[in-house]
Amino acid sequence: MNDDLDDPTVLVPVNVADPVEPPPALVELLHPHHVVVLGYYPVPDQASPEQFQAEYGEEAAAAVEDVSTSFADAGATVESVVVFTRDRRATIDRIAEESDCHAVLTGGSIGERLDRVFVPLKGDVNLGRIVEFVGALLAESDATVTLFNVADSDDEEASGEFLLRGAADRLADDGITEDRIDWRQERSGSPGVAITAAASEADLVVVGESEPSLREQLLGDVTERVIADSDRPVLVVRN
Repeated sequence: MNDDLDDPTVLVPVNVADPVEPPPALVELLHPHHVVVLGYYPVPDQASPEQFQAEYGEEAAAAVEDVSTSFADAGATVESVVVFTRDRRATIDRIAEESDCHAVLTGGSIGERLDRVFVPLKGDVNLGRIVEFVGALLAESDATVTLFNVADSDDEEASGEFLLRGAADRLADDGITEDRIDWRQERSGSPGVAITAAASEADLVVVGESEPSLREQLLGDVTERVIADSDRPVLVVRN
């Protein structure tokens, strides 16, 4: 993967069988970066992808072009691809890998403005990439960021606070002003529940991928719960 997070690449999957225009506030946040629009067309198990492509190829290409134009008109560098697939998750994982994407967007609702970004953190190997990605994401934005940690013991609470303070300092070093950075910690034995509840106050959630592949991560663990239970867009930062 391209490790240059000064100019991150974000994969934006779009179901071209039922396309939805990206929210303008999200386009505004992502426009300084490189965007890969993946138009995927779900194909039933009993059908042939080639048959669906022959029938709906032009329609799918037009839908992807519309979404790509939204980002390009805002100033983003954009590339696009259309895939007819029986396995959405496998396709997203493959295109993210082939396109050297640093993060993958999942769908969700957002208002007219994107003012608050929520970032749950834990002490895993992906921590540095998550914080670096958030710094690059917010570099040309006025949005604030809340760093969040869940602990279920005194030891975890102490290490979690150390983690949050370090992440806040790193964002400040990356040029995010201190008045835009907040951190919070909660005590809970159910991280997914606590994170989902806290994330409801934000406009966008940024989470880390902790499994070997995005496909596996999207199938389970805390990240999957946040994606499933939150009605906010989620950016999954890849390892």
